[in-house]
Amino acid sequence: MRKLAVAAITALFVLATASLALCADIVGTVSDTQGNPVAGVQIAAQTVAGKVVAQVLTQADGKYKIPGLDTGTYDCKLNPLKTGFKGGNASAQLGSKGLTINWKLSPTAPAIALAGEGTEVALAGDPFGMTWPEFVGVVGGTVGTVAAGVVGGYGAAGGFSDNSHAASPAL
Repeated sequence: MRKLAVAAITALFVLATASLALCADIVGTVSDTQGNPVAGVQIAAQTVAGKVVAQVLTQADGKYKIPGLDTGTYDCKLNPLKTGFKGGNASAQLGSKGLTINWKLSPTAPAIALAGEGTEVALAGDPFGMTWPEFVGVVGGTVGTVAAGVVGGYGAAGGFSDNSHAASPAL
């Protein structure tokens, strides 16, 4: 009987540990074109089938964290609410190391999202490390199309807010 109890406890521990290993966080910072943090912006994570699994608001420092998600592909939607900025969408693969998605907001152009694997990505200051004109110059002339390539160590995850554009590529 004692061996059975030990085996059951061991099995429960293994299952609990395995389920934790398959969960990860999405974190990031939301800033305006001048690099100032933007509070009160809603970030929602949804499955590719469209089911919203979590949503959070950015804090006073512009940071957010969506904890404990299953690994897989997520569409993240930035809703600026009453901040006066444009919204945006990004689609990225969440692995076991987590995911950082930093957003740059403008009142006139759709939001731009840059993603990087892991949650240890430096989030101090402006997460893009460049001015809006510098960023547009690197990404390309038309903000609102897929921002392809790598910018400052981040893979570009997307930058459009309306449905007339195709979904951004998964990282």
